[in-house]
Amino acid sequence: MDPVRTEVRFNQNVIERVILELADAFDIKIVWDGETALLSGVMALAGGLLGGYAGGRMGAALGVGIGGAVGVGASTVVHLREIWSIVKEKLKELLFIVFNYLRRLDPVDYERGIAILMACTSSRRELVFTLLDFIAHKLGKEVISSITVA
Repeated sequence: MDPVRTEVRFNQNVIERVILELADAFDIKIVWDGETALLSGVMALAGGLLGGYAGGRMGAALGVGIGGAVGVGASTVVHLREIWSIVKEKLKELLFIVFNYLRRLDPVDYERGIAILMACTSSRRELVFTLLDFIAHKLGKEVISSITVA
């Protein structure tokens, strides 16, 4: 009697390739702002000091506002492909989400599901919306793409 296998086997490299191709096609980017809070504080302090020196209290208040805004505007937007090696461990469940989506398209052969996915615009868009939501939730970052702008 053979034991029942509960393990699902698939080529992770193939699924990663699909994720990155979708990231390229839909220009998926993450707002990578790890240093923004520190930079905002430093810029606000510098603006307040310079404003206070040059224009008194009103100058200080204006300097804090402008300096803080400059610091917030310094957050970096990075393409998913550029940081994939850094975030893929946090997003490993994404591989299973994509794999299961491909199995919905072709239950027997997920590689045939890839061909169907790439040929069907509405399926790609549906999967990308799922990817965007999952990435934003898991990383706790804002995620933007060409379809979130549209």
